[in-house]
Amino acid sequence: MKRLLFHLGFAVFLIAAMMGMLSIRGGLVDQAEMEFKVVPLIIFDLIFPVVFGMLFALPFLWRRYRAHKLKGFMWPEFIGIGVPSLFVAVSHWLYFTNFPLNPVTRFFAMHAINGPILFGFIFGFTLIHCIRKREDTE
Repeated sequence: MKRLLFHLGFAVFLIAAMMGMLSIRGGLVDQAEMEFKVVPLIIFDLIFPVVFGMLFALPFLWRRYRAHKLKGFMWPEFIGIGVPSLFVAVSHWLYFTNFPLNPVTRFFAMHAINGPILFGFIFGFTLIHCIRKREDTE
């Protein structure tokens, strides 16, 4: 019962955080339309899914903290999942530079607006999820 109440409370917290962040984004959109300053909106659109992914990973971090398993960082997982997802998440902005893009990131940059948002969420989740002690599997 205690876990159920924790998860319900956490869901309410996530909903409140989403509503707050979307209202901030609405204000940035209004400011961008009035003053033609789109850089703050672009930065927020890049950081928003990463922060939300990090919020989703907080229960895992809390559980590991209570079990005293926060003594390392899983670099293979971060390099294998986090770095490619970050690359796809910033593909919209890399498209307008001279940075060479592979076909997958070029596809997300040109066609899919939700792809970078999803991969930004994955990057944020992976960033927090990698904070743990290496399990001995040998």
